[in-house]
Amino acid sequence: MARHALIVAAALLLGACSTDDVIVLRMTSWQSPEENALDLPAVRAFERAHPGVRVVNEPVPNQAEYREKVITNIVSGAPPDVLLLDGIDVPAFVEGEVLLDLAPFVGRVGIDLSWFYPNVLAMFSRGARTYALPKGFSPVVMYYNRAMFDRAGVPHPVDGWTQEEFLSAARALTRDADGDGRPDEWGAVVARPFYAWQSWIWSAGGDVLTPDGTRASGALDTPATDSALTALTNLVRYNVAPRPNAFRAVSGNETRLFYSGKLAMLPSGHWLIPNIKRQLAQGKLRLGVTSTPRVPPAEPATPLFASAWAVPRNTAHRKLAVELAAALAGPEAQRTRLEAGLELSAIPAVQEEFARRDTLGLEPSFLRQVPTGRPPWGAAIARYREVEALLPEIIDRVVISGESVSVVTADVARRIDAILAR
Repeated sequence: MARHALIVAAALLLGACSTDDVIVLRMTSWQSPEENALDLPAVRAFERAHPGVRVVNEPVPNQAEYREKVITNIVSGAPPDVLLLDGIDVPAFVEGEVLLDLAPFVGRVGIDLSWFYPNVLAMFSRGARTYALPKGFSPVVMYYNRAMFDRAGVPHPVDGWTQEEFLSAARALTRDADGDGRPDEWGAVVARPFYAWQSWIWSAGGDVLTPDGTRASGALDTPATDSALTALTNLVRYNVAPRPNAFRAVSGNETRLFYSGKLAMLPSGHWLIPNIKRQLAQGKLRLGVTSTPRVPPAEPATPLFASAWAVPRNTAHRKLAVELAAALAGPEAQRTRLEAGLELSAIPAVQEEFARRDTLGLEPSFLRQVPTGRPPWGAAIARYREVEALLPEIIDRVVISGESVSVVTADVARRIDAILAR
């Protein structure tokens, strides 16, 4: 009887331990429910490979709130075990010394850093240290409507085309279909967000900051940048781009025009594809992808926007957290994400395999842009969000208020210098 009681007691104790011994890993990101669903197969595979470990996803949909919450939790000693790191957040997190250097551990969890595109991995690295494993990225490209080009008899653009060729095409593609003296179809667009015209400046030999990243004066206000911005904003004066009066109040004007076949060319990233994937598959929208037009002798250049999985230094489950980050950024997880079309894989072998079987015909064109990509300034400058917030003002003041490009860029450059000097 006593023996039986001991066995029962031991069984109860073991049952209690099996419950108490479940290790919970917390992962967090700003991703939408649809994006989180894409990570679920990798999470479930990780749990199957680690009996007794459960992964709980705690997303924070608002990205600004997300950054504040993550930093607060890390500093207060209650960090998530794995977090999604945007390229623009890398400087603040690295300078705060709150992230684990993953380089010494990745080999033990089946990841080889040489798998990744070097210019993508560079955003999340500092020297020999790697603070996050990229899950995907996108260059900014020039989308164009093949049907509109064909109808106007305009040759399709090719990588390396010039701003002069771009302007010529935009003029030929702008059409007043009903004869009321106003265009009904536009060749081009002048978008306010800086991501849409950063590559335009770079591909003309200009920049926003000096090479050391300490000043805007000497970069944003130089002849090369001013000339590029003049050419861009003149698209409205030439009447080949709609006047962006309402852009402050109404978001998405550019993409709505493009989706409806009223706009021939649009700068954007791979994130556009999920919204139009069905139309593309059904042949209702025929798109092409090419580089941002350049000003010789400058070559095409594009920013690469990426995110990656990181591990806080003070996680209580360091080994498991690194393994989970590796699973979320590994080849299988990236293959799953590719099917949704949100971004390119950060692993060349995975992306090239996908491009070979791409039925939409766009992936090889995206791949050709990757060698021209470089990390945006946000991946290097901690206060860059404040810098970037000022840049759409250039479009407003020149296009809407009619101010001189050189006057506006000089003024904005001085104000950016003040931000960076703090």
